[in-house]
Amino acid sequence: AATMADAAQGGATKSSAKSAKGDAQKYFKKKPDPEGAKLIEQGEEALKASDFDKAKELFDKATDLCKNSTAQAEKPKKEPKPAAAESKKDAGKDEGAQAARVLLLASPSANMQAKPPREGVAESYNYAANTAETLKGHMAATGGIYRTRFPPEPNGYLHIGHAKAMNFNFGQARLAKEQGLGGETIMRFDDTNPTAEKQEYIDSILKNVRWLGNEPAKITYSSDYFQQLYKFALQLIKQGDVYVCHQTKEQVKNSRDCIRNSHIHHATELPQEAYSPWRDTSLEENLMKFEKMRTGQYEEGTAFLRMKGDLMSDNPAMWDTAFYRIKYSPHPHSGDFWCIYPTYDYTHCVVDALENITHSLCTLEFETRQAADGPYYWLLHKLGIYKPVTWEYGRGNITYNVLSKRRLNALVTKGLVNGWDDPRLLTLDGLRRRGYTPTAINSFCEAIGVTRSGTVSTQTHVLENCIRKEMDEAALRAFAVVKPLKVNISNFAEVSGGKESMEMTVPNHPKDATKGERTLVLAKAIYIESDDYRDTDDKDFFGLAPGKEVGLLGAGMILTCTKKEKDGSISATIKPRGDSKPKGNLHWVSHGHAVKCEMRLYNNLFTVENPMAKQDAAVAVAGGGGGAVFVW
Repeated sequence: AATMADAAQGGATKSSAKSAKGDAQKYFKKKPDPEGAKLIEQGEEALKASDFDKAKELFDKATDLCKNSTAQAEKPKKEPKPAAAESKKDAGKDEGAQAARVLLLASPSANMQAKPPREGVAESYNYAANTAETLKGHMAATGGIYRTRFPPEPNGYLHIGHAKAMNFNFGQARLAKEQGLGGETIMRFDDTNPTAEKQEYIDSILKNVRWLGNEPAKITYSSDYFQQLYKFALQLIKQGDVYVCHQTKEQVKNSRDCIRNSHIHHATELPQEAYSPWRDTSLEENLMKFEKMRTGQYEEGTAFLRMKGDLMSDNPAMWDTAFYRIKYSPHPHSGDFWCIYPTYDYTHCVVDALENITHSLCTLEFETRQAADGPYYWLLHKLGIYKPVTWEYGRGNITYNVLSKRRLNALVTKGLVNGWDDPRLLTLDGLRRRGYTPTAINSFCEAIGVTRSGTVSTQTHVLENCIRKEMDEAALRAFAVVKPLKVNISNFAEVSGGKESMEMTVPNHPKDATKGERTLVLAKAIYIESDDYRDTDDKDFFGLAPGKEVGLLGAGMILTCTKKEKDGSISATIKPRGDSKPKGNLHWVSHGHAVKCEMRLYNNLFTVENPMAKQDAAVAVAGGGGGAVFVW
């Protein structure tokens, strides 16, 4: 709140003060004068107090002092080369990329300040501090263990982004437990929207959580706490911290736009249209209206409970966020007992506190809500209850696909894919149907780790390499021809001694003899891939061409093309391989001995690398017949 008011008085702004700080630190690094250090320290104190004029003045003095100082920075000492066991490559890894192997979370006993305040925010807006008594009560309730939670909304099927969240939440708790510190993860359904949630989704989520090898300490539902959440809402009304509002969606949008414009222009006061007309309703009237909401005396969308936040804050999440709304829909878990439902912003933090979660791990889009001066901690502060640590990381994004349940739902409902388990989707059901294993998916999540970057998309081949590596080690080998080209071997009887076919034994796995052997049958007519033949040879082609020799894998034979027939088939001869070293070796199957099969070959779902880049534009969806055109 202070930042906007101070900046509007024509003096130094927060931005100019921080810029001056950067200059001071740069020159101090070159010439570390002790007096300069004191001035920088004093400037930082002034910056925290939002006294930007004083902060800038102190930083400027420090810059001038260090520029003209005779102090010299010490040259860094060369570090000894790491031992062979600790390679340079390993030493430089981002520990976030090892989230499944390194415990990144601080000890629950250190949670006096659940979230560091944002720079420049006054201490009076720091809502994230626990009292010693509150922390003591939390530690007694948990026994001091690490407790994380995995809280999906049951409004769709889980995708690989959820697998990353599971890997982090369950993985950190598992590491703490393995280190003797104690750790567990609660599986919580964030079921606050009855119109979007189905039992079908709940069942699918539970199945996939366990399929990936995760065992929750407990399964809970946000709806389990509806009665307590309602009691807390009454408490907030009586404290004057919330109010019942009757603005329409359009009116709310207009008032927020007004607040935003006032911040942009550094206004010291907000115009009347920035405020809801019902913001100053009396406590008694708010209690009466909230009871009317609970007993179904308002239509949907005509009344909702809002926090009475800080409209002067530069954090938009504090601009009177909605806490309760009316929905006349039966709930999949609580039935039709309630017609008022708490929002995510109200429920998330309170249930985290009630379940004594030590570390609430979320993606970066929740960062402003979970700032020390944001609604997550504001609400817990107003209720006087325990405040968990919140920890944000970048979402999992993969090229040529989408990882948004809303976008995935659109693809499914518009019939552009064949259900939630379409193998082209990155839903966990789709990946399982495509042949991915839990270990491959978990390996992928461990490989990409957790970072603060919200814009980086992982290339599709990184995911594919995880299953490819696993299958290379485990899968038994077989020959299959997708686009067959028939090859008639004219001298087969001569080479086979008059037999109709020849048998040879080959290993089931080229690198693992323990996996046994299989028998191949070579006949006088075989099939090769049509892409492995060209009418005209060139030096970069390893396949078959007129007059060219290639090896037949596993057969110990050399195949030579003699002619291409009018029907498109190939005539060829064979001979024992001997010491020949052909340029290429082809896989094959025999006519009359191979079996027909159905092959489902998939490419990228989208034809553009980032389908989310332009949400208003048409996006081509890959598929049969050249694809469809889809608009979000």
